Amino acid sequence: MPLSNDYQQFLDGLQSEKFSRLLPSQSHVLQDYSSDFSDRNDVAIELPTGAGKTLISLLIAEDWRRDRKKVVILSGNKTLARQMSDEADELGIPSVLMEGGASSIPARDRRSYQRAGQVAIMNYWVYFNQSPVIDPADLVIMDDAHLAEHCLDSLYSLEISKSRHSELFNALTDELRLKFPEYSVLADARDAPTTSTRPPELLSFVDQVSSNDRIGELIESSSAIQSDADFRFRWGRMRRSLDESNIYLSTNQIWIRPYIYPLGSNAHYEQSTQRLYMSATIGEPSDLSRRLGVRSIEKIPVPDEYRESSSGRRLVVMNEIGEDITGEKLTDVIKSAMRIQPKSLWLCSSTAEAIKFQSGFTTWLEANQFQTHQTWLLTSHGDEIDSFRRSAAGHLFVGGRFDGMDFDADECRFVVVPSLPRAINTQEEFLSAYLRDSGFMKSRLNQRIVQALGRCNRSPDDFAVYLLADKRFATHFGRESNRAGLTRNIISEIDMAQDWAELSGEELARRVSSFLSGDFSQFDDEVRDRLEDVPASEVAPSSDDVANREVVAWTALFNSHNYDVAARNFQHCSEVARESNQIEMGALQKWYWAKAEHLRAISGEAGAHDRSLELMNEAISRGGQSAWFNHMRASLNRARSGAPRIDSITNDEYASAVIQAFDDFLEIEGDRGPRYERTCQRKFGLLASDNHAQFQEGLEFTGKLLGFSSDRPRHNAAADCRWRGIFGNTREMFTFEAKIEHTGNAISASDLGQAHNQNSRAISEFGDRGYTVASVITTHMTEFESGADSSAGSIKVITKEAVQDLANIIRGLLTTYRGGWSLDNISDRRSAADRLRLSLPSSGWLLRAIENENRFIDSSTLLQEWNDR
Repeated sequence: MPLSNDYQQFLDGLQSEKFSRLLPSQSHVLQDYSSDFSDRNDVAIELPTGAGKTLISLLIAEDWRRDRKKVVILSGNKTLARQMSDEADELGIPSVLMEGGASSIPARDRRSYQRAGQVAIMNYWVYFNQSPVIDPADLVIMDDAHLAEHCLDSLYSLEISKSRHSELFNALTDELRLKFPEYSVLADARDAPTTSTRPPELLSFVDQVSSNDRIGELIESSSAIQSDADFRFRWGRMRRSLDESNIYLSTNQIWIRPYIYPLGSNAHYEQSTQRLYMSATIGEPSDLSRRLGVRSIEKIPVPDEYRESSSGRRLVVMNEIGEDITGEKLTDVIKSAMRIQPKSLWLCSSTAEAIKFQSGFTTWLEANQFQTHQTWLLTSHGDEIDSFRRSAAGHLFVGGRFDGMDFDADECRFVVVPSLPRAINTQEEFLSAYLRDSGFMKSRLNQRIVQALGRCNRSPDDFAVYLLADKRFATHFGRESNRAGLTRNIISEIDMAQDWAELSGEELARRVSSFLSGDFSQFDDEVRDRLEDVPASEVAPSSDDVANREVVAWTALFNSHNYDVAARNFQHCSEVARESNQIEMGALQKWYWAKAEHLRAISGEAGAHDRSLELMNEAISRGGQSAWFNHMRASLNRARSGAPRIDSITNDEYASAVIQAFDDFLEIEGDRGPRYERTCQRKFGLLASDNHAQFQEGLEFTGKLLGFSSDRPRHNAAADCRWRGIFGNTREMFTFEAKIEHTGNAISASDLGQAHNQNSRAISEFGDRGYTVASVITTHMTEFESGADSSAGSIKVITKEAVQDLANIIRGLLTTYRGGWSLDNISDRRSAADRLRLSLPSSGWLLRAIENENRFIDSSTLLQEWNDR
């Protein structure tokens, strides 16, 4: 137990030249900690970036150490650990920095920590690992506590990457695809580019358990086991609990992990007396508990005057008008910033995204005479941070992390967040795509935005520009309900960003330049005015009962294989979700309850098999609006009576794909207000254009709303547009050659030759993967040149008018769907989707229309199955 009840006096006794007085916020937190929280097991301290959490950590650590207690301070990487060590030296606190494995940490240092002679400072991986080299601490301080999740990824999960483990990835996806054809993502894993947007799927526990022996064989016979030591060790840890894990399938990765990590059962966590979680963005303590798999966390209350403070000035720039990051307006902003502050930090949602933007931005730098600028991609060891800090001009790209790095003054004053950070790993992508009433995912999104907005504001005189480049930021913050949990100062900055987004590109770039040049007069006046309009913050009451029960359930399931305890707690979570009308999350909790019963049945418990099947059915029925739950019907049918009926799965898959496309569009463009109508007028209007590029864009847009993966290949002699669909056991590929700028009225043999070449290329690329390929010309022309018809072969012609009529049907259905749709209300969205399904044709409608005996496909032929609904 700590000894001090007056931390200012305690600080005075250290006689530090750098730290002499506590800030009011620090004094408040330390006083509350001393009087009310020093005897609690799990305590969180949340203060804004730059408010002095490091000093609080070190004072508490030294207080415990003087009471002869073992203390560790954990950081997200070596760089942060070294910074913490430097601060300890400034305070005169005895500390030892521990890095690397057992052989790298001297025995003297280990003894000094274990005898409470020094506070041990290290990154998470040194303390939480398979073979820890030091004794468990009495006090564990977790700095930037969310970063511990990255350590747990390596300790309790196995990633099979398409790029790093291609042979094993392909073998597993091929094996699973043959057994379970309804998982469209498995086919896409082979066929889709690395930029595919198809969301991941969770393998049904029934299918998983029946396949795990074979999965284990393929893993253990793979070259990855021999060549990748980290992979080998991780598989060794996961193999024992393969049945109990989740297996997530994506186009780029297979991820094996429990839904919740079992940190709470780790000896170096469990044997400590107190865990102290430090962060500027703790958010809901219950969700931090869920992310790390730990016991209930209590957060020290902080008054608004301290909670809403910020360090220095932040100018937030938002893309309101819907243009891409490569659009002229945002490009002008970036150029203006680069001329004054030639350094930038790019906070991306994933490593793959970071690599993509690093490559594109490097090309952009060269094209805009910034050739001397270096770029770095942040790796797990974090050494790139120091290289970036020291550079005069350069750009750091970070994937899946929004905290754990801080830059002072000219080290960096320009931050780009290129995409809405809704999900930073495969499990979160699954939750975001299929379980949209998971409120904690919305909280995590705002948490990451707040984390991003603090990276370059460390002191009162700091100033930085933060570019929120994704147009979905405007949609997200356009809803007042999505600002829950944000402080008043951040809301005022977002309000100003929305208003400034309506400025011309030239004026916005001018204001960015003035701000980065140190002219804050306009900024200060405007942000002050908007702050007055922001209502007082409301901190919603938090209930951590469900999170606690989830942690207990998953720890019992994954760690101790206690299926009885797991089932009881999943049942409780499912019932709470039902009572609070959480549809999709409630269905998932019941699904996990069914999983626990399934594993009980395998272990020989009478009656558990039938209970599991009944619970599966109830979960699917409850979550049926979500496409993933519909896919699970096939797994349930297999468990009951053998193979599923592929035709019903295929038809339902197509309707689900269209509904998902409509949902994605409405989430981006907004379900209310003029923005939706303006976007529809522009996008659908492209199909009336006589401009080739505009018509191509319209085809691509229409294909996406029709549930296809739609793209415009860029290579020479490529198709103008391609639509590719995987619906259950059906695979289709359509290539389009657009002839809409011609002044004549007849299609030439050359036009047909181009379409044939595209058809041959598509068959070569996709034919052996099970796709049916069809190629068409889309045109206003109504006949062939003399003799050209004889060379048409399989090529059909869809009239431009027919494509426009199809788009009009889609627009009408989208508008009707929008009328009953709600982003926040799952019940409303489910009802709207059920009505939409009745208006959609079955899978294969386009192929059947093209296979009509007529060479020219007019509106009556193309739309026959749509009009019959």
